[in-house]
Parts: sequence; C-alpha cells; structure tokens
Amino acid sequence: MYRNRHIHWALGALLATGLAAPLAAQEVVLAARSDTGGVSAGSGEERPRGLVTREELIVDRLRQMGIESPDPAPRKPKDHADSLVWNRHRRAADAIQGRKIVVSIYDRHLWLIDENGDTLISTRAGVGMGAVTAPSGRVYDFATPRGLRRVLLKEEEPLWNPPDWHFYSMGQRVRQFPEGGLTLDDGRRVVRRGEWIGYLSGGEFTPIPREESLSFDGILYIPPFGTENRKIPEVLGHFKLDTGGGIMIHGTNDPLAIGFPATHGCIRLDDEPLEQLYNEVKVGIPVYIY
Repeated sequence: MYRNRHIHWALGALLATGLAAPLAAQEVVLAARSDTGGVSAGSGEERPRGLVTREELIVDRLRQMGIESPDPAPRKPKDHADSLVWNRHRRAADAIQGRKIVVSIYDRHLWLIDENGDTLISTRAGVGMGAVTAPSGRVYDFATPRGLRRVLLKEEEPLWNPPDWHFYSMGQRVRQFPEGGLTLDDGRRVVRRGEWIGYLSGGEFTPIPREESLSFDGILYIPPFGTENRKIPEVLGHFKLDTGGGIMIHGTNDPLAIGFPATHGCIRLDDEPLEQLYNEVKVGIPVYIY
C-alpha cells in the first residue's frame, strides 16, 4: 500500500487504527458531528445541524494528516504538463489488447474489460493520497503510480505486513527488534523463535499474541518480517491482488477511503466488486493505472 520512497508519520490513521471512526459508525452519506455548527448543503439550502458529508469527513482526515488544502476528489489534471502525462497513460491503457484491469486515478474508478472490449466490472476505487507533509517538514509520497503493472499474486483473507512507517506512526520511540532479543527488568527474555516473538522464562517460550505490540520500557520494537507478530488481519479486506512494489488491489476495514484519494498508494474496492474481480481474473492479467 505504498511505494518504498518515504516513511509516513501517521499511517495507522488510515489503516489499522484510523483517524476517524469506521464508516459503519459514520454512515455512507451523512454522519454525526460533535461540533454544534450548521453545515451548508452546497445548494443554498441548510442541512440539519450536526451532519457532514463523506467529502467533508475525508477533508478533515487529510487535514489532520498534514495536507493543508485537500481536495477530496480532484477530477482533472492539475496543470498542462500533468494533462499531457495523464492523456498519454490513458491512451496506453486503451491500447492494451485482451482482458485487462484499468484504473483511473482522477475518476477514482476501476474497470475490468474483457477481450471484446466489454466492461465486466465498473466500480469506485480508493487511490493514493499523494504527497503528505509531516510536522517535521518532511514530505512523504503516497501516490498511486501510473503505468502498466500485472497481477503477480492473488490471496484470500490476506494478512497485512506493514512497512516500517506504520510503527513510526505510533507516536513512541521506535527501534528494530534486536536479533539477539531483549532482557526485561523482571529477568524475562523477549526472543524470536521461528515465526513468533515471545517471552522466554525458565526455559519455556510463550508467544506474544499478534494483537499485542512489542512495547517495552517506553520503546516500540518493530517485529521482523517473517514473524506472525508483524502480520495484521482485516486491514486488506477479504481479497488482495498484488501488483508488486507494495501496490495492491484489495479491500479495506475503512470504507471511507473508497472513492477518495485516501490510501497509501494501493487501490481499495468495496467487498462485492472486489470478490467479483478476484474470481474473474488470473495471475498475469495486465493492470494499467492512469
């Protein structure tokens, strides 16, 4: 769900932890708001006080992540140069023969098109949020990359192996888990045994549950790749199609991100079209993003 170019300062906000409550608690179109100000409906009429649209929710979320003037759903290239690049990629997507997946970043949309040019699936999609500036001033890139990709792997009920920036978003001191393990104040050792990190006491090894963080003495330790402690369930939904480089087509436990530039580079779909897509395509199918 991201391109390995930078480390993000607030990942958990949009994936595992969320800056906003899950959409089930917010409603798809309107949601309760804690302030007391009325909100204009945009048509000159007043909406009931205390309600906001999905667009307003995503704007609030992006602002919290450091985007000063977020556009929740830009629909056109930002300038002439971007327009030329966008149109070049769109023409390249159209030129691909055979069954293909096509994603438009500006339209926030995904299509599955068959060999005859017929559209089998047409559905809204969440795409990357682009550049985000951390309070430190560092800029992080979470754009969905344009160009030709292919589905390299399909997986049901995938577990997310978050990049390091997920752990750096937790607001604690962060270190890599040492290869030789740790010794706690009570004398217990925290070590790796195969696929698990756990406690070693009196010669007995007790795995630390996946849902528990490796936080000791005010330091959050990053579990090594390959350990069960690194894996997080549900974040990717029920299916994923991996196109490599950290860019996947998958579900989400945060439906608010679907239809908006609110991901860390991946393409997120609603459950039903995602399952249909998963069943319709084979590994190797081209994916063109423009």
